[in-house]
Amino acid sequence: MNRLAIPTKDIPRSHRVDFSATLEKMPLDELQKIVQKLKSDLDRAVRFVSEQERELASQRRRLASLEDKIDKATESEQLRLRLELVNEQEKKEMLEATLIGQRRNLQKREDIFNQHWQVLNRRQRTSETGEYLPARKYNLKPLIGQSEELPKTDDLDELEASAQKNSNLRAYLRTFWRKAGLIAGITGVTTFIALLISATESQVYTGNFYLLVEPISTAGKLTDPSTLTRTSGVPQEELFSLDYPTNLAFLQSPGMTSRIAEDVYKKELTGNFPAIWKDIRENLSVKRIGEGREATKIFEVTYKGANPQEVLTVLETAADTFLKYSAEDRQTNIKAGIEFIDKQLPDLQKRLENFKSQQQQLRQQHELIDPIAKSQELMAQISQIDEQLLANRSQLDSRRKLYTVLQRQLKLNPQEALASAALSQDPSRLALLSQLQEVESQIAAESSRFTSRSPQMQTLEEKRRNIQNLLTQKTKTILTQNAFSVKENSPVLAYQDPTRLKLIDQLVDTANQIQVLEVNTQSLATAKSTLEKQARQLPKIANQYSALERQIALTNEVLDKLLMQRETLKVEAAQDLPWQLISKPQIPLNADGQPIGESPGRLKVVAAGAMAGMLIGMILAVWLERRRDVFYSNNDIQDILSLPVVGDIPYDKRFSLGSDLVIALDKSAKKIKEAENDETAVDDTSFLAAFESLYAQLCFQHSGSSLNSIAVSSTEAEDGQSTVALYLAKTVARTGKRVLLVDANFINPQLHEWLNLPNYRGLSHLLAESIPSEKVIQSVPDTENLFVLTAGISHPDPSMRVWSSRMQNLMEELHSKYDLVIYDAPKFLDFTDTSFLAAQTDGILMVAGVGKTSQSLLKKAIARINGFNLTSLGVVANHLTSK
Repeated sequence: MNRLAIPTKDIPRSHRVDFSATLEKMPLDELQKIVQKLKSDLDRAVRFVSEQERELASQRRRLASLEDKIDKATESEQLRLRLELVNEQEKKEMLEATLIGQRRNLQKREDIFNQHWQVLNRRQRTSETGEYLPARKYNLKPLIGQSEELPKTDDLDELEASAQKNSNLRAYLRTFWRKAGLIAGITGVTTFIALLISATESQVYTGNFYLLVEPISTAGKLTDPSTLTRTSGVPQEELFSLDYPTNLAFLQSPGMTSRIAEDVYKKELTGNFPAIWKDIRENLSVKRIGEGREATKIFEVTYKGANPQEVLTVLETAADTFLKYSAEDRQTNIKAGIEFIDKQLPDLQKRLENFKSQQQQLRQQHELIDPIAKSQELMAQISQIDEQLLANRSQLDSRRKLYTVLQRQLKLNPQEALASAALSQDPSRLALLSQLQEVESQIAAESSRFTSRSPQMQTLEEKRRNIQNLLTQKTKTILTQNAFSVKENSPVLAYQDPTRLKLIDQLVDTANQIQVLEVNTQSLATAKSTLEKQARQLPKIANQYSALERQIALTNEVLDKLLMQRETLKVEAAQDLPWQLISKPQIPLNADGQPIGESPGRLKVVAAGAMAGMLIGMILAVWLERRRDVFYSNNDIQDILSLPVVGDIPYDKRFSLGSDLVIALDKSAKKIKEAENDETAVDDTSFLAAFESLYAQLCFQHSGSSLNSIAVSSTEAEDGQSTVALYLAKTVARTGKRVLLVDANFINPQLHEWLNLPNYRGLSHLLAESIPSEKVIQSVPDTENLFVLTAGISHPDPSMRVWSSRMQNLMEELHSKYDLVIYDAPKFLDFTDTSFLAAQTDGILMVAGVGKTSQSLLKKAIARINGFNLTSLGVVANHLTSK
């Protein structure tokens, strides 16, 4: 259930029939009825196509089921199932071909409905009432939505392409079958010529010899120089594994065959070198005996020619050349290898000495032996210095804290503390201080008894001043000696008791320790910086050292391998021939000792002749049939046009090529009936049954909608379209339906002659005059329910043409009065009337004369039908001649 036919908007306007002008003039009520009828027909068509899609899907499932059964069935059951599969496959192909036309017809119906609906919608919107009648009365909007949801087929194009490919193949096969005699004749001639050619060819002699290219015994492998030199006396299969593809290609290469040809030319001194070389390249073959696990170590060399002596000469020369290749050329290669090694050794040794010299210079320049060990040593020293720095900084912090505490207690800086300690520890100054204290004690004691002016007090004051002066002088002397600078009234000059002296000593000692620690820290930091600088430079040095080390190791390794390989090659150069000739060149001999020859590829020549003849015959058969440009069977019509053949009318001797009915029947209804009842005619039952099948097929295609009108046409005269129209009308009339047969061929009307009816009044008079159709329509004698509207006498008035509004109104009237109206239309390509006539019917039925109708003309007609977007009911195959 695949996809809707192509939407109307995707159809080029130039390929569609435009009814707008006619619909604009049509009464609104009548247009509403037509739209309603088109809606009903489109609904039925959609349902019918959907059912066909489901049937096709079911058919595909049946095919898949049959294929599964064939895979699982026994051999006896497979034959029956395969026949059933072929029948089901044909049914599927017929359904696919039918659906292609049905989808196109559905597309055309949708296009026609859309045109009518758009005109009706526009006219209702501009009417005086302003009412939108279809929306209320006919409810067309759901139909539009439904048309957008029609089944869609994404693979329609692919299906059509596949069907076209299969149909082309079937058409070619039928052509070959029809021209089987021609193909067989040409094939026989070419085969006979090939036999004559093969019989004239001379005998070909084939000779050969065998070469053993590897040791086959364990002893041979153990004593092989390669084993002794390369694997310490232990044989290995890999060592004896020959590169067979390369050697086979080399032995048959132009260079090797040229050497053989040159030696042969020197031996025989006949012919010319290019010819000998060409012959050897084409006929000399070298192959390995056996394949896969059964492959041997033996080469088979074969050569074939017309002269047995020349064959032996070439084989002997080839054997000598191959053995020479395996010996001298191998020795040459070994010597070349030794010479190459000898040339490489001095350069490698010089390069090795250069690398070692660079390594020695690097050691001396940076005073190291091993950069890695030096790097580890530097890192250890840096780590040790870091530990010392950490300890020094810890001690420095604690001393600085102690120094701060002592300085805060003494309120002296280190200089002042030293000065105070020097003053407090001088014996002379201490004695003066003691005397000064004693005098001051006396002054204090006497001041309670004497006044300041008393001689006693004056004496004591004088004594204190003298001691004071001495103390001051002594202090200056001490300070000068120690290079101290102290301000007057400084605490340094005061007397320092033993406790403060101890604190002063501790302060001075702490200051000295701080200085020592700071110097040590700076020294360690400098040493660390120096070591770190060396450590940063060391990676670069180590890289250079490692690169040199690698180069030295690599050069040593290459040098050792070359030396070892040179010794190996020297030993291998002493070995014997590696290849052995185990079978001398020979040609098979008969009992008399004569060489046995064989015929050249006679079967191939004969087969080639037969194939060429068959190909030429098939090409000629296709060319001849295309030159005739006719259809040879109903299958050709279906395959070439990709349209269903809805009817297959068999040949009847009462109908001859050149007229639609035998004139000899005297053109009377009585004679026609006699012909139909003639027991001597060719199978009346099959002839009439063909029209019953045609009508059934048309009804089957239009089971979703009523088939009310048909236009029957063809591309050429004498295709039998009038016969088909007449007998189809008779067949439908027998079913009880009222059938009207209209002769719309004004140029060459015939129906009135065949049915022996008057033609003085007919369709032309209805178009030219306003008279009731009942007065012109005639009934057919002896055929109930069949009525005929003859063409009438031709009228020159253009208004009577079939595209006139009068003709359209007449057709609508006739369609409403009869169950089926069949129009015998003019030739499709000769008159445009047929296209306009078909546009007003339910479809056009084309008649093709098998063996007569031109393929190109009918293709052109079908293309025009599709281009005008007309509904095609299919093609009727009319057999005009006996098979």
